[in-house]
Amino acid sequence: MRQNDIGKIIFTLRKHYNISQEMLCSGLCSDATLSRIELGERIPDKFLLDALLQRLGKSPDKLETILSERDYFLFEKRQAIEKAIFEHNFELAKEELILYEEQKECEEKLHQQYIYKIKSVLSDELEHDTKESIKYLLEAINMTLPSFNIENILEYLLSIEEIYLLLMLAQAYSNTEEEGQALQLLHNVIDYLDQKYSDEEEKVKVYPKAVYLLSKLLLQDEKYDELVTLCLKTIDLIVSNGVINCLSELLQLCIIGLRHQNNQELLKRITCQFDSLNEIYKEYNFATSNDTSTLLLENTQSELYLVNEFIKNCRIANGLSQETLSGNICSPETLSRIESGKRAPSIKNFQSLTTRMGINKDLYNIFISTENFEIFEKKREITKLINLHHFEEAEIIFNKLAKELEDNVPENIQFLLQYRTLIAYGMKKITDDEALDGFEKALKYTMKNYGIASIRNIYLSRDQVLLINQIAITYNKLGLKKKAINLLQDIIYNYEHSKVDEKYHSVGILLVMSNLATWLEENGEPEQGKLICDKAIHLSFRCRRGNMLASFLSEKACCLEKIDKANKNENNKKARIKYFNQAFYISDLMKNFKLRDTIQKYYNRNYNAYECLY
Repeated sequence: MRQNDIGKIIFTLRKHYNISQEMLCSGLCSDATLSRIELGERIPDKFLLDALLQRLGKSPDKLETILSERDYFLFEKRQAIEKAIFEHNFELAKEELILYEEQKECEEKLHQQYIYKIKSVLSDELEHDTKESIKYLLEAINMTLPSFNIENILEYLLSIEEIYLLLMLAQAYSNTEEEGQALQLLHNVIDYLDQKYSDEEEKVKVYPKAVYLLSKLLLQDEKYDELVTLCLKTIDLIVSNGVINCLSELLQLCIIGLRHQNNQELLKRITCQFDSLNEIYKEYNFATSNDTSTLLLENTQSELYLVNEFIKNCRIANGLSQETLSGNICSPETLSRIESGKRAPSIKNFQSLTTRMGINKDLYNIFISTENFEIFEKKREITKLINLHHFEEAEIIFNKLAKELEDNVPENIQFLLQYRTLIAYGMKKITDDEALDGFEKALKYTMKNYGIASIRNIYLSRDQVLLINQIAITYNKLGLKKKAINLLQDIIYNYEHSKVDEKYHSVGILLVMSNLATWLEENGEPEQGKLICDKAIHLSFRCRRGNMLASFLSEKACCLEKIDKANKNENNKKARIKYFNQAFYISDLMKNFKLRDTIQKYYNRNYNAYECLY
């Protein structure tokens, strides 16, 4: 992706949905600004870009974003405010908000909207003033949606942030005995999401929250059948996307509804799943605390990098001095300030520096070079099918997708070879050696020094990490376990030594941790494997992702088995049984039936008990 292709993608999506520039950018930016973005003459900041893509019903999480230290500071400051609210430390949240307001960038509209949103929360939590809270919410909504009319919601384009505000307003109305307004608002928001948000990766961030608030009102009105139907449909959306945001809350409401129906089998199943999930929440100190927390917490699989780290790591990987790289572009002193994070490069300088290093990158990058956003959604669908071992279905979609891609771009060639090899390997059409050869060839299309230079201190894209993970898996199958472990430990080292929070690399790092924990346990290092599992479970909760929770729980139990065996005692037997049970129920909840059945067979064989059975 190059030459500000993000503008072309926005243009293509807008035209595909027959949306005018005026409608898309209304309240966000001027028509002229959007025109410049679409023409590649201006690159939007992260907050504006997210809003534009979300209004088009698409997820910005499909982008790899390279941020300045300044933009990342604002991004993380929001996280600090929300963390304080989640922990009920409202005075700290107030202090953090004051610091946020003092930043020059926060005079802009989208930042002002966020400030009003948090002031609404603090008015309610600190002052218990619901009317003042509603006033702030209406001011926040008015920032980007002047004259908004909920009855005509389908005539608008709404970002996730705007939908959050509407949900918070519905919650406030329900607290002031204006249940009728709350019900109308929630029904309309759900209708909007069903019709306008085609990208489930984005829809799942907010849809469960709308259903949660509506379900609470249905419960008050004793509409149990409608409550159960809506909750089950939404739980399916949540788990099929591998997230856990709002999952515990909806399971609990569903249980209450099921108690009024004659379906004891489903009630027992969901109760076991709910109890297991909440046990894990409590053990890892991550239980949601109130409705505000439920609305503020968001699952994420964003991929973020710092521009200074990116340039420095790429320069070192290419064996260039600051003097050589900066020549005729900027002074070595300027490059030094850029690499230290004290100065952000201009767009022109960024492109000149990356071009000199032979890197085809922009500040916003998508892992395949195309202007057709549907291809990214198809890629995600293929990945989900592969993770479920549905290789035949994945192959059908992949073959159709391959015909739509240009095969003369390194990123595209890499993707095609990687997935062709992955599917063939999964279907046992090729050997371990042939798979290794395919994965290594694919990686070298974008990492020419692979196998020569260390990966510890270089820029690693998400797709490169997934490829290296596959290479490590193949090493392990070939009996090269220590080599596989070293490779994955290098990835962990790379992420741990970046200023960027690991949660912004969660897709790759959780996969890496899963394999690493298992191989450490098998290699006689169960204590290290257990530490990796604990860290991964914490990270999963911070990202609100649950697709790998059961794997980490079952592996933690296996590590404890090895520890007890080495110590010739049964000190951890009770904990082992607990984690195997939790892993069983969570894998069933997340529809990872292959893992669930494996756990059940292993548990019954080794513990001579049947607690795992419903």
